[in-house]
Amino acid sequence: MTHLMRIPQVKESHLLAGKFDIMAALTFEEQLVDSRGQVFVEVVVGKIRKMSIVKNTSTIVPAMSRIREVRLANPERRAYAFVFMTTKLGKEQDVMNELLKVDEVAESHLLLGKSDVLAVLHFEKMPFPPVVEKAARIVTEKIAKIPNLLETQTLCPMRSMIKE
Repeated sequence: MTHLMRIPQVKESHLLAGKFDIMAALTFEEQLVDSRGQVFVEVVVGKIRKMSIVKNTSTIVPAMSRIREVRLANPERRAYAFVFMTTKLGKEQDVMNELLKVDEVAESHLLLGKSDVLAVLHFEKMPFPPVVEKAARIVTEKIAKIPNLLETQTLCPMRSMIKE
């Protein structure tokens, strides 16, 4: 995570348990002549994949994103969860719109591939319930009730590093 955070385009790094060890979020500035694709390849292939400690990578590039600020009473205790969703065919944007009505959803991304939509949750860490239980409650009590949603997969980081 520390090595990734040294790359200027890496804004977040999250330690996960499961199929993937680390999830990193990269951002690229728009330019008059759009060369984000070239810069993206240079960063992922030329820097991240060349790190001796990186065994494998899997890259997701959203086709569309909707982002809003989630205000927390104690932002220094911010916790994250990532919810990958499969939707009914043609209902991806409807699900994205409904997701942003959930208080804890900060980002909604349209994906091309195995999952249709990714929601990024922001909420406050508390001693009880633990982060995983809190994320599970948000998903089961709020997100799973969204129409046209077929399946969810939730990832809860054990640790996160964020650049301001």
